[in-house]
Amino acid sequence: MADLARKRNEELARLLHQLVWSPERLAREVNLMLPPAMAISSTAPYKWRDRGMVPRAPHDQTVCEVLSRAAGIAVTYEQLWGRMGSHRGAKVLSPRLLTDPWTADTAQTALREAGADAAPVRLTDLFRGDELERAARHWASPPPRVTGGEGALAIAPEQLADLRRSHDGKQRLERCCGGGLVVGAARSELAMAGKLLELGSYAWDERLGRSLYGAAGRLARLVGWANFDLGNEAAAQRAFVAALRAAHVSGDLRLGLSVVGCLAVQATHNPVARGLDAVAMLGAALEVAGPRVTPCERALQLGRIARAHARRGERDGAEAAAERAFGELGDDPERPLERADLAGMVGEAYLLLGDHGRARPLLDTAVGGLTAERARARALLLVRLADSYRQTGEREAAVRTADQARRLAAGMQSGRVARALRDLDAELRRAS
Repeated sequence: MADLARKRNEELARLLHQLVWSPERLAREVNLMLPPAMAISSTAPYKWRDRGMVPRAPHDQTVCEVLSRAAGIAVTYEQLWGRMGSHRGAKVLSPRLLTDPWTADTAQTALREAGADAAPVRLTDLFRGDELERAARHWASPPPRVTGGEGALAIAPEQLADLRRSHDGKQRLERCCGGGLVVGAARSELAMAGKLLELGSYAWDERLGRSLYGAAGRLARLVGWANFDLGNEAAAQRAFVAALRAAHVSGDLRLGLSVVGCLAVQATHNPVARGLDAVAMLGAALEVAGPRVTPCERALQLGRIARAHARRGERDGAEAAAERAFGELGDDPERPLERADLAGMVGEAYLLLGDHGRARPLLDTAVGGLTAERARARALLLVRLADSYRQTGEREAAVRTADQARRLAAGMQSGRVARALRDLDAELRRAS
């Protein structure tokens, strides 16, 4: 740590007072976010608060993330440490990612940034909700002209097919084993797709060019989802915006809707989404998409809307969206996985509303219907089910279900699953 100025950090003191946290509590929460080898002493936060000392990376940004999650609003590096004299915070990437014209050239730039193996993008780099909503409106506008594609590197449809197969395989691994397993490989694959767009020869075939942007957009979406699974919220947002830009150039409306859905999920699950209205954004996207998406795709997004309503305590909105979602699927016996997915989302919605009687049968249906390929989702739903038992005082059932989730999650590289299990274990310990 750098003892830059022996003065009290009034902003840190204010936040700790607001949260009713002692410095020791802050130290515990920071240590839960970091590997054991990087643990801090219980007295370190006293020095940050009372003597104006500034922790070195990664502890400086970890404190911002811990306080942001606890306070429900982004706590920035500048807010917490800037006045203490340190300027070591994460660099804010260019806002042009959102404000530049939505052209093929700027889509390439966004994809290149999302695929770069650069310094971590921190929570302090989150976009504001109104910024993201403006960006989300562009995805359904008429696609721009495909510029470039005059490089010397010949690209054939076979290379495009290889990119798609690679994406599909990595997506299956991510759903089973967690974002940590694939984020590096997916980022490298995205960087490669960006190089193909930059150096490739596809000006002679507009359809091939747009399909190449679509393949890059799917890889960017995967990079975003893997980062979201790891808790890298700002990096996930930037990858999702890159995916939106690529989807816009490709003219793939369904891909664009899917990416807007990813942003809505992130906003629903994370209190640091900085004002993004997931219900309004995703509802508007569905209206624009209209009949051009399949019933299964519409049901998925409606399930996400139901969960977002429930997060805000809006029972009527949640129930109406859930009813519409199940209506889209109908009684088609060929869609068991989609039905299980939807049951899980609606079950989570009822759990958020405190309706355990309606939540549990849906969560049970989801856990039973998801295959081994969807192990990460099953593990999360088992944790939700265990937490439902905990909340109603059924401790034995809660412990038994939590053990199922723990066995399923063994070796899984998912920050979301790890955090959910850790939070559940903490609640069970407090109740014992």
